[in-house]
Amino acid sequence: MDPAELQQDVGKLVDAWCDRRSLRALREILAAYPLVSPLTDGWAELLKALEGVRAFARDELTDDETERVERLIGATSAIVNR
Repeated sequence: MDPAELQQDVGKLVDAWCDRRSLRALREILAAYPLVSPLTDGWAELLKALEGVRAFARDELTDDETERVERLIGATSAIVNR
């Protein structure tokens, strides 16, 4: 997954969470999205935020969103660790 596609996918999740008022998920992700810096530090913050969504907002996510968050964690981790 390229960085632009990854950011687009995160944006779709944020839109869905706003529509449903999934406040725990939004609280976690909005700490790092949209990216403030396209450098490694910005991606590391996004990774931390996605891991926070997984840890603290799992009960607010649909099964599809849970899978997407897992996929995004993997893709973001690959960007941070390249």
